[in-house]
Formats: sequence, C-alpha cells, structure tokens
Amino acid sequence: MTGLGALARAASAARTARPDLPLALATLVAVEGSSYRQPGARLLVDADGRVLAGAISGGCLEGDVAARAAAVCATGEGVRLTYDLRADLDVIWGFGSACDGVAHLLLEPLENPQWLHGASKVAHERQGGALISVLDENTGNTAWLVDGPVHAPRWTPLAGQDAPPDPVVAAQVAAARGALPPHGGTRLIPSATGASLFVEALVPPVALWLVGAGRGVEAFARMADTMGWAVTVADHRPALLEALALPTSVATRVVHPDAAGGEPQALPRAVAALPQDGRTAVALLTHQFAMDRAWLEAVLPTGVGYVGVLGSRRRAAQLLDAVAQALAARGTPVTDAMRARCFAPIGLDLGGEDPASIALAAIAEIEAVMHGRPGAFLRDRPAPIHRGAEGRA
Repeated sequence: MTGLGALARAASAARTARPDLPLALATLVAVEGSSYRQPGARLLVDADGRVLAGAISGGCLEGDVAARAAAVCATGEGVRLTYDLRADLDVIWGFGSACDGVAHLLLEPLENPQWLHGASKVAHERQGGALISVLDENTGNTAWLVDGPVHAPRWTPLAGQDAPPDPVVAAQVAAARGALPPHGGTRLIPSATGASLFVEALVPPVALWLVGAGRGVEAFARMADTMGWAVTVADHRPALLEALALPTSVATRVVHPDAAGGEPQALPRAVAALPQDGRTAVALLTHQFAMDRAWLEAVLPTGVGYVGVLGSRRRAAQLLDAVAQALAARGTPVTDAMRARCFAPIGLDLGGEDPASIALAAIAEIEAVMHGRPGAFLRDRPAPIHRGAEGRA
C-alpha cells in the first residue's frame, strides 16, 4: 500500500508550514531476502532530516535516509541507495535491526508534490494507472504518471520527461502493467535505454459499504477508515445514520430497499453506485432477515470482491437458500464464484464476541480476501510471507 494520499497531505502541510524548506521522497524499489516493507513503500522527509510521513522499513532505515535528504535537495538529483542488513553488516552499521535482507531505494527531491495528489486521484478513480520511475546505476527519478487502461494509457510527465516515452519503453510498461496481479504490485524491468524502469500499479483503496446503522458499525467504520479504505454506511433510517459518531471521511447514504416498503428502485440505484470491482466489499449488518436478503440478492450477482453477512451459521444457511431460490427464479442462478465471495457468518475466527472484536475479525477477513490470503497464522505459512516483486535492482 503506497499511502499516496497521506503522503500528499503531509507534503502540502509541510509546504504550508515551512514553504522554503525542501522535501525529499524515498521509494523502496527492490528487496532481496527478508524485508518489513515491500517495493512501492515510500517515506517523505525534509532537508532538515525530519521524517514527515510514510515508512520504508520497520524503523531501521528511516533515520539514515532522512539524514541524506539535504544533500539530495541541494543537488536536485535523485540517488540510488542500497542497504544490506544481513547479519554481518548489521553489526558494522549499528542499525540493530536483526533483519536479513537487502533494500534498494530511490531518494529524490520532491520539488512539486502535486504529482502525489494526481497519483492518489488516479487510484481513487479506479480506472487503472501506474507510476513509472527511471533508475540509472546511481541516480533516478519518478518520471511518469500513467492513467487509464493498459491498451490506451495517458502519460503525464513528472520530472522533465517527454510524454509519452518512446514506443519501446511504452510497450515495456504496458507489458509490465498487464502482467501485474489484480491486487496490484510492482515490476522492475530493464529498458531500451540501458536504465531500469520501476513500474508500480496504482491500486484503488478498498471501497467498503457497511449496511446497517446498528450496534458495532461505528467501530467497524473507524477501523476501516484507519486502513485508508473508502467507507460508506447505508441504512433505511435517516435518524440512526445521523446519530452515528463517524470519522469525517466516512460517507452515509439513506437507502430504502423495496423489501422495507421504501422507494422503488432505491436499492438497485444504490448497488449501481458501488464500484463493480474486486476491491469492493459489502458487509451486511442489519440484523434483519428481510433486509439482508434484499441486499444480498442485489449485491451477490455483481462483481464486488467480498460480501459478508453478520449472524449465525443457521441464519446464514437460511439466508443463502432464500437468495438462491429468488435469483434462480429470475434466471440468475447462484454460481460457485458467487458463493466463494460470500462470507457468512462474517469474519475470521478470532474468538472475540463484543462489537469491536467482531468488527476487527471482519476487517481482517476482508483484508485477507483482498490479498488472496487464507487469514491463517504466519508462523504456519510454508511459503514466503511477502510476494516478491520480480526483478532486481
């Protein structure tokens, strides 16, 4: 997760507070071995050596990278940095990190933070996009923002580059974007110019709709908002929505499903407003069978990546049977794929029973689904913890 929006806001705040103090941005472009953060992680620092936002490690690299910011800002050129934190050099460098990997970074002056806002906007628009950095042996810079689908991209130059790049580079970027998995990722590839290209997909935030303004939804919304998700709370009772204590970034929407005797087509319109992609999750928390049924009938046939339903196993089985019968009668039988993305009862098996614990279990389950993981103990995972980015610096 790049956290581009948070970086953009931090950069704007720093410019407002100290407009004459230069800023620098570090990007993790490749790792070898074990690493707390993965390629695409970023760190915002200023020329006084202060860390402003983001993270590129578990805390062992940030101080040294920040100390190098003044020199980078003075020259106006990005530099490549390599940190070898394997056991032998860990003692010499004195980081005390006990890590077992090599981190390759790009540290560059951030003369115009507006491109961070632009990249964050592209990600939130959910239309596909990527950031492209050009990496020479010792230098580098974030060069282009690519917006739109792979077959018809729009190129925006960021650091004095031409737009678009030459056809060979454009083709390499298109191939790299097309090969990245749906959940996003990065690719480090050699370019025709002899430099390397760091291609990072701009992954949209999880769009989470919480249906039901009852007990526990506030904790659910706060946790999801902290994750940087785009959260909407929907209910057919305006007074309950208005009484909720929600973060300011959480939206509310009054929806009267037909099952509640409300406005015709209100529910289909609300579902149509959902992003129809795998980064969208819907949690049904109404505690009302008819309400959950109406929403599940409307949401399950869509392309959302996750649907969770609060309640017992027995209730979940009855609900799914009722929805399956209703959809079959409309000529839309429930498929295995639909069942696979429906989680009822909602949540991982964490053992908690209070509303906050249930919300935590559900948030963790959604996060696991979005990353294609089973939500099990990391100590029992036979495969590497992180998906390694292809390529090496």
